Amino acid sequence: MVKINTTQMKKNLLQVIIGMLLILGIGKASEAQVLCQANYTKTNVPGTLMVNFTNTSTVGNFYYIWNFGDGTNSSAVNPSKTYAHAGRYLVCLTIVKLDSTCTSTKCDSITVGSSGTPICNTANTRTVDISNYLKFYFVATLNDTNFRYLWTFGDGTQSDNRTPNHTYAHAGNYYVCLKVAKKDSSCSLTTCDTLRIAAPATCNAAWIKQVDPLNNLKNYFNANLNDTAHFRYYWNFGDGGISDNHAIIHTYLHSGRYRVCLTVAKKDSTCSLTTCDSITVNASNPCEANFNIFKSDSIGSNPHYIRFANASAGTTTRCIWSFGDGTMSDNCTPIHYFASLGTRTVCLTVYNIHNSDTLCKSTICKTFFMAAGPTSCIANFSYERIGTSLSYHFTNHSVGSPLVYNWSYDGSAPTHTLNGEHTFAGSGMHTVCLTVRNTLDSTCVNTFCLNIWVPGIGTLSTCVAAFEMQVNSADPNTYAFNSLTGTNFSNNWNFGDGTSSTQANATHTYLQSGTYMVCLSVINTANPCSDMKCDTVVIGSTTGIKKEGMLLNAVYPNPFENMINIDLSVNSKQTGSIQLMDLNGKIILNETRNFQKGSNHFTIEVNDIAQGMYILQIQSGEQIRILKILK
Repeated sequence: MVKINTTQMKKNLLQVIIGMLLILGIGKASEAQVLCQANYTKTNVPGTLMVNFTNTSTVGNFYYIWNFGDGTNSSAVNPSKTYAHAGRYLVCLTIVKLDSTCTSTKCDSITVGSSGTPICNTANTRTVDISNYLKFYFVATLNDTNFRYLWTFGDGTQSDNRTPNHTYAHAGNYYVCLKVAKKDSSCSLTTCDTLRIAAPATCNAAWIKQVDPLNNLKNYFNANLNDTAHFRYYWNFGDGGISDNHAIIHTYLHSGRYRVCLTVAKKDSTCSLTTCDSITVNASNPCEANFNIFKSDSIGSNPHYIRFANASAGTTTRCIWSFGDGTMSDNCTPIHYFASLGTRTVCLTVYNIHNSDTLCKSTICKTFFMAAGPTSCIANFSYERIGTSLSYHFTNHSVGSPLVYNWSYDGSAPTHTLNGEHTFAGSGMHTVCLTVRNTLDSTCVNTFCLNIWVPGIGTLSTCVAAFEMQVNSADPNTYAFNSLTGTNFSNNWNFGDGTSSTQANATHTYLQSGTYMVCLSVINTANPCSDMKCDTVVIGSTTGIKKEGMLLNAVYPNPFENMINIDLSVNSKQTGSIQLMDLNGKIILNETRNFQKGSNHFTIEVNDIAQGMYILQIQSGEQIRILKILK
């Protein structure tokens, strides 16, 4: 039997590769060899199969070729590698000068993991379903009941199974992460990458709708592709109604915002495509409660007097105000005296009554801050595209109260809504601006503008904004924000406190306590495309972060049907609130709950609302948690 020296074989193979590079003129093995020397160091990440490599080679302009000994390679300067299995590997680094004057190789054996040592291995595979390009089977390589698994699929859903399958709603780019943690907390590791789903070219799920001029609740839906001989059609109208016709008339029972989806699938199963869009349905005479808050100029500068102006949509025949201090009013434009300053929540209920019949009833509540001193107004927002159309939804993250909002699209006349929605005239670069003004202090005005690249109709964006953030151990009010989007992108950070940065990796220090919405907007003009991602940062105080007063452990199921379960922990007994709002800021549910010290479980019941995206806000003392949840 002949014993094969695998180490020598790998070295011989590497020499052959280097020889080929030299023949092609990429490097020259001559006396110029002294001009470069390959070298590196490595660091094993404890409790994992990850190794960080640091290039310590001769400084200059070089190509870098890493061979990790398991059949994979990299051209990064300082790569990180997560191995699939523990063991011993021969790792080689080859450097080749750009002007082809020299080349050098450094090989070394490394040991990854060891027997008896807890290892968090996030290696995984994914396989697409052959009959549904939107369905994927995910498998974590590590199969051990001593570990926990958490998948986040990049569309707001997650799973704690080791081998989940997940079906996406539509094609696009999704940032998929797997977190593996040992149950004894001895190790934890997270790995993320981008899953790109492209729709088959032969299926066209685009559609149009028209509103009946005599009945606004009646809509005519038509699929652009008209080929019932070869394709199947499946409509979901967002209110529980469905159809398998190419063209269908659907009548809604109530006004509201609905997410309509059309799936077109070829009968031979060679392609399937789903396109969704949000539509607004208004009855002939709707009423939707809304109001604005102003300092009462008729009383002078006394901050205890507030003027409320009814700004409800539709016909209003009666107004009922609740001022949150035990008093009420039926005046549609009241002036109210608050005995003390601070945070206040005021609710307005409007009615449309005709001949003793209540045709419409609507309620809205708003929270604002009354102060004798300076007020705040900081404009901030994020955006998301609606399907593959030219329409976008803009979510307001501004700070301060009470505020009025003015949205402007490419310099257009302002619209006055909490959140914005706009359909652009065509593809290309567009500018969106939000101006906020504090109605209790006319000197407090702030504007935030953002450039976004709008793709053409039916074109998917290839940009995926992603970032990580880490608190400074020496200064808990300072965070490092690192863009993970990649090169060839322009980065625009909004730190949520009125400051910004255009660096890819930025460091920021917060000067006041509070909850801040940090957003990263990226644009690639060469591709071209754009995308945005936001996350929250909680600052406890300017002398150090307080111990978290509230930890949101889980919200499930997501998507939900009629029930939402919330698991959270607080460090003291207190009273908190749970609110569910639609994307326009309308409060659908507002409950006050008693939070017990330690773990808490709450179940809230939500009935008779349309399918779509909602905002869940949980507040306990100064702590606020906000997340999107889907029905």
